[in-house]
Amino acid sequence: MSRRLSTSRATIATGIHNDSLTATATPYPPSPYTTQQRYDNDEKPKHAFPTTRRHFFNRNKAHSPSPGQVQQQQQQSVLFKNPKRSTFILFFIIILLFLIALTRSSSNKIDNVPLRDQPPYDTLLSKRQCTATLCNSENKCATWQPHHEKQHDAKQLEKQGMYRNVAKIQVDLGCELLLKVSDGTWMTITQGETNCIEEGCQDVIEVDLQGDFYILASQLKQLIADPIYTNEEIIVAHTGTQTPSDSPYDVTLVSQFSVNRLEVFTQVLDAWQGPVSIAIYLTEPDDVNQLKAFFAVPSNVIIYSRVHIVVMKPDYTSPDRLKYPINHLRNLAITAATTSHVFVMDADFTPLTSFYTHAKTKLLSALVEQHNNNRVAMVIPCYAILESHKDDPLPQNSAELQSLVKKGIAYITDPGSGHGPTLALSMALDSPVSSLYYEVCYESQWEPYYIVPRETTPLYDARFRNQGGDKQSHALQLNALGFQFLVSHHAFILHKDHSKMQWPGGGFSKSQKEKTPWSYFGEFMREMEQLYGNNVRWPKGCSADGIGWQAQLRNPLGMAVGA
Repeated sequence: MSRRLSTSRATIATGIHNDSLTATATPYPPSPYTTQQRYDNDEKPKHAFPTTRRHFFNRNKAHSPSPGQVQQQQQQSVLFKNPKRSTFILFFIIILLFLIALTRSSSNKIDNVPLRDQPPYDTLLSKRQCTATLCNSENKCATWQPHHEKQHDAKQLEKQGMYRNVAKIQVDLGCELLLKVSDGTWMTITQGETNCIEEGCQDVIEVDLQGDFYILASQLKQLIADPIYTNEEIIVAHTGTQTPSDSPYDVTLVSQFSVNRLEVFTQVLDAWQGPVSIAIYLTEPDDVNQLKAFFAVPSNVIIYSRVHIVVMKPDYTSPDRLKYPINHLRNLAITAATTSHVFVMDADFTPLTSFYTHAKTKLLSALVEQHNNNRVAMVIPCYAILESHKDDPLPQNSAELQSLVKKGIAYITDPGSGHGPTLALSMALDSPVSSLYYEVCYESQWEPYYIVPRETTPLYDARFRNQGGDKQSHALQLNALGFQFLVSHHAFILHKDHSKMQWPGGGFSKSQKEKTPWSYFGEFMREMEQLYGNNVRWPKGCSADGIGWQAQLRNPLGMAVGA
């Protein structure tokens, strides 16, 4: 019994130092309290009542803790004697739980949810090619299309019941119908409805329907000059002559610009041999004169003849016309495209001359075969050339680009959050690699250019105008839907530095100061969080182990909260 009591007293007097257990004999100090009052471990005076079962120091009777209690006391002592360590452990546990919650919440594929207040593009572009409709005296009608010469001869007219028997003609905007009547005279029928009984065009023996950009620009000029159409928005589409590809998978280059970029964009048409779809914005009424003058040059008509084009004339009485509808124009051009994939690019960039062939034969195959064409975006790196070298030829392959980067002549545009996550600069400085692409994780405020499936990828948010948030918002929505981002190793786009151009109406800086709610980027973020959850900025489709922020020494927590 005495042996047990001595062991117990030694255990009670144990002090824990530096994470090791050491037994020392500690003399008890004289107690200032009566025998009815003792010290407990929290050093506050306690009264000892007969029913009290508290464990406090008692020099007359010691208590022997169990082995489990000793171990618990050791852990608590270590934890609370080192507050920095306890804080770190607590912080680590919180972050771990946060990451697990995000991973679970983002593992399920989310359906594409339409954004609010978006235009009905299928309705706006229900007519994508101008036509001419002829009706005979029996009200039987037939439709002709441009670029189809076989429809224009007398046999076709006789087959449709229109030979020398035309009562009414309807021609769409962008087309012009030439009629040959029985006496050999040719007549020109422009857009609108024509009564042939009144105009003397009943006795038709041959037709020739024409449609090109010069005709479209000429008719638009007449239309805009009419006061009736001043306050009307006009959107007209014209289908180019590009022959559809035999392959089910092809990619269309999509862009948008105002009339002052028509000449510059011819460099893009020279470099890109595949399908092209563009939208042109007529900011001011006089812009149509510049449009007509440009296409009055036959060579320009030939260069643009294969391009799908959508022209938008705004309501000229509204001050909102000066807020350049950049995403609305992108959506119009995407809707006019007909291929399986689209590559949306700004007009001041020029693609590598081998880009289209590489994309069609290599990149699309990878997207379709290796990734099942399912929620994958192929990011294309973008570089700029110093303005002092604007007259130099653009690099045509990765080796030439690497040389210019090392010399400081070429650099990645917006190397911060805009295009930094693409990691294009580090790839350009590396030696050539055999792989087609590498993967990166989404990061907040990223503005990549990418190839995506046309039918399954959401359109851009049309509420964004001018500069700022237009591409960020789209990349964020793709991330929310679980898109995976791959970056092409060997394809890239470039642009040459130029003096900053002033956007109509003051641009982004002015639009963000407007008093309307949608002028602020936070309004979009609130809607995205309502649709997809509060973790919308967390990389959901990434399987690259965070290669983007790791290679750039970025903080994953900051990435999650949009830092």
